Amino acid sequence: MVNRIGLLVLVLTLCTSAFSRFAEKDSNIVISQAKEIHEFVYNKKSGNVEVKQSLSTVYSCNSFRTSLYVMEMYDDQSTIDKVDFAVDGKKPKDIKPVYEYYSVDNIFFSDARICYFELPLQTKGSTSEVKFEKTITDPRYFTSIFFTEPYNIVKKEIAVKVPRWMKVELKEMNFKGYKITKSSVYDSKDDADVHTYTISDAPATVRERYAPGPTYIYPHLLVMTKSATPSGNNVTFFNTLNDQYGWYRSLVRDVKNDESVIKAKAQEITRSVTDDLEKIKAVFYWVQNNIRYIAFEDGLAGFRPDKAHEVLRKKYGDCKGMAHLTKELLKSLGYDARLTWIGTNHIAHDYSTPNLSVDNHMICALNFQGKTYFLDATETYIGFSEYAERIQGRQVLVEDGDKFILTKVPATTYQQNLDLEKRKLAINGTDLQGAAEHEWKGEEKEYMLTQLNSIKKDKSKEAFMKYLSEDNKDYVLTEFTTSSLEDFDKSLTAKYNVTFRNAVSSFGKEYYVDMDFRKELSKFTFELDERTHDYWFSYKQNVLRETELAIPEGYTVTHLPANLEIKNADYEFTVKYTQQKGKLVYQKSIIIKNPRLSKGSFAQWNKDIEKLNQVYNEQVVLTAK
Repeated sequence: MVNRIGLLVLVLTLCTSAFSRFAEKDSNIVISQAKEIHEFVYNKKSGNVEVKQSLSTVYSCNSFRTSLYVMEMYDDQSTIDKVDFAVDGKKPKDIKPVYEYYSVDNIFFSDARICYFELPLQTKGSTSEVKFEKTITDPRYFTSIFFTEPYNIVKKEIAVKVPRWMKVELKEMNFKGYKITKSSVYDSKDDADVHTYTISDAPATVRERYAPGPTYIYPHLLVMTKSATPSGNNVTFFNTLNDQYGWYRSLVRDVKNDESVIKAKAQEITRSVTDDLEKIKAVFYWVQNNIRYIAFEDGLAGFRPDKAHEVLRKKYGDCKGMAHLTKELLKSLGYDARLTWIGTNHIAHDYSTPNLSVDNHMICALNFQGKTYFLDATETYIGFSEYAERIQGRQVLVEDGDKFILTKVPATTYQQNLDLEKRKLAINGTDLQGAAEHEWKGEEKEYMLTQLNSIKKDKSKEAFMKYLSEDNKDYVLTEFTTSSLEDFDKSLTAKYNVTFRNAVSSFGKEYYVDMDFRKELSKFTFELDERTHDYWFSYKQNVLRETELAIPEGYTVTHLPANLEIKNADYEFTVKYTQQKGKLVYQKSIIIKNPRLSKGSFAQWNKDIEKLNQVYNEQVVLTAK
């Protein structure tokens, strides 16, 4: 489920990712002045509370001639009422705004729309002023106001006008480190409080991979619209979490499913299964395997699930549709399955602040034999009772009739995501020869299966072998076998024989052997002056490597690299050499316990990677007796 604020934040922070021709962060353009006015009003004709928005921005060209792409979002719950623009005080007659549906990355279909146009800035010092007037027809969708922009800001003023008949809380987020001032005055004419925020000298937003979501980083107001009494009429929005759940519940209750179709499919899926738990798994895996996940939103900003039988018919759905289908299939078999709302770890907020921006996803909760399982069918290759990092430890809102259950998805440790490789090798001339076996669990398994299943079946074996050899022509794999690529409930395994050609250097009576073929993280360091935000790994990691090397008869180990042990709260790097009778055992573990690596930890991380590389760069020396 992609909610409205997610799209707006995407535009604000990623700068125009929907259009490749739109510039990324551009120091040549600066916002010299901007003003936003957000006003709650009562539309007597419709009988609804609305939000009127006036958005004005002045862009300036710092040095060389350029052009500026301007864009503004709207949807079924908002309208763009007026657009005005000028370049150096004159309105270009040949420029007309384009209005179309918005698409980006994996958003396949959406009720989100975009208005955009290009403005030329002909010379240094040129200015362009752009004005939008908008209306949000339901204040529930007025969720956040972000202060920063894709360009440097000299000064920006944000005013929120709240009539005394309107109850709204403005929660200030991530203000620290920014020059933001606030003032509040009473407008006696309109009987309203006007809260004005001014931000000065604000740097442009920065797009970086594996960074925290915008709500963790950038200054914004979380707008919590609680209730209103216009003209003496009482209207409740999200005064409490009960109200938010009640609204969600009303949307779900309006969805009518063809129960006969659902039950017939559930019985077909479980026809050859008798055990209850296996029936549940069969349904979950069937949805994972047979319903294509496509993120889209439609109607009421993507908060209403599609009918379960329609998802079944179309063979695709968004997270809401897949969760709804999973629930209805299990429910038709007599199991206690429920819809569950959740905000992934991309969002900093939780349900302590009732607001539509606190969740962006839907899954299914199953109560079975005294335990609750959370089933996310959008995670196509993850096993039953395994949880992706993006939902671990997150609050969930589980339906419970007219009430709700507020709980959390269990947070698993790094041990869930195993990546294990064991090799037994012997020296043959200048080659290393032997056997290897691998095992992947959790999100490591999901990653591998996702990649392999994206390749044509007749090419998957070749691709798998190429991956394990790291495309090294001298690392030759034979007798290659794997476990099933379709059984998500078990570990993924691979076994093969290996010949590593020219892996041993021989000088006189000495062999020089590199015991580590993969050298994970050897090049993973941070440019301290370039990276702006914290680095978030996709998931916790548990990488284990073990190599047994048979010591040739008549040889002895005369040099071993030093062992390494680095342990802190976030990660562990351990390398150990052990001599046993007739063999040398090399063991390595790379553990990421906390996937959120703070920028303040980058310098120490770089030092630890340097220590790891020192071990990687040394070789074992074997000398003839």
